Amino acid sequence: MGMVLIYGLIFLLVFLSIAVGLFIYSKKKKSKVGLTISIVMIAMAILALLTNTIDEFTISKKDVVSDLKHIDIELKDDFEITNNKMTGMPERTQETEIKISQKDKDRLISEIKNSANFKSFTNRQEIINDTDTEQFGTSEKVYNFKYPEFYSRETYTNIDNFPTRILVTIYDETNTLKYQRIED
Repeated sequence: MGMVLIYGLIFLLVFLSIAVGLFIYSKKKKSKVGLTISIVMIAMAILALLTNTIDEFTISKKDVVSDLKHIDIELKDDFEITNNKMTGMPERTQETEIKISQKDKDRLISEIKNSANFKSFTNRQEIINDTDTEQFGTSEKVYNFKYPEFYSRETYTNIDNFPTRILVTIYDETNTLKYQRIED
């Protein structure tokens, strides 16, 4: 996928160069149509470069509910999006934090603990030595873990035809649920 990014950047650079050239030519010829077309082309190139920034600010509760549904998490109470960060192109990583109710937090931790494939790790060495768990090896499986610092639910699945890894983290001390959505 690294080549896709390079080809995309080259295409965007050529597109932007044509737009700037058309803008300069139209300015000299005083062509309103040419100026309008070139400004639209420049705006499209800038929007393409700012896709992640736009996505950071436009996330909605509906988007969060949809993302969590892929990993079998349903929030019963209202929640608040406290932070959202998007990085990468085309391999995008979304890191979102939401403040959930104590009731939802307790229920989710209970669901994780009582799942059939729950696995608990007490220290880092156990995590390193664990060969039984085929993390992310099989598509569509949901894994449930207790790491020393937090509870986690993880999966690797196709979302909108993109192989996507989703990791949900719940800490004992706070009512913050963090999730990462990593599109490979």
